[in-house]
Amino acid sequence: MTTRVQEKQYLQQFSANQLLLCPLEKAMLNQVSFNALGKVLDGNACTGQIAEYLLKNTSCHVCGISDQMEAVRQMRSTLYGGDFVYAAIGDIPWPENSFDVALLHPSDNRKEALLEQLGECKRVLKPGGQLVLGMKSLPLILQRMENLWRSVDENEWLCFQNARQILEKLGFERVSGSQVGLGGYVLTGWMSD
Repeated sequence: MTTRVQEKQYLQQFSANQLLLCPLEKAMLNQVSFNALGKVLDGNACTGQIAEYLLKNTSCHVCGISDQMEAVRQMRSTLYGGDFVYAAIGDIPWPENSFDVALLHPSDNRKEALLEQLGECKRVLKPGGQLVLGMKSLPLILQRMENLWRSVDENEWLCFQNARQILEKLGFERVSGSQVGLGGYVLTGWMSD
């Protein structure tokens, strides 16, 4: 029988190279200011890659939500030490002021849905907490070219502009953003103390 510490060391040693984070996920993690004893929410954790990285490389308490039951089952069976629940990002089942950091991939890019998701993230963040938002974002010329061969909802690519406005409207401070390659955008905002 192994202890949790031994299990964590084993996982770090033998499976560190198995995580394949996409560039957007890596950029999101680069923006996070971790508190060693903090609590982190992986919002819309469909693949569990971010939660797995956090469990293996930080001492934070990791929680995740997904609106896909099979993803939750898989995360629960493979990622020990985290709390993973089946829920919509617009209805997070934790009380107010629960998390130091919230990482979010929006599940719906419509402005109304984005307002609901970001509002719920604000509710569960502690004062001084950080929200890191990873979104699709293509330059306008590439959006137009992609529309030629595939039907793309314009909101899918332009929602990061709406998200920045919504974050500022909700009262997030020091909202900043950065482009990730040609297809992603990371926004970071802080709750006021």
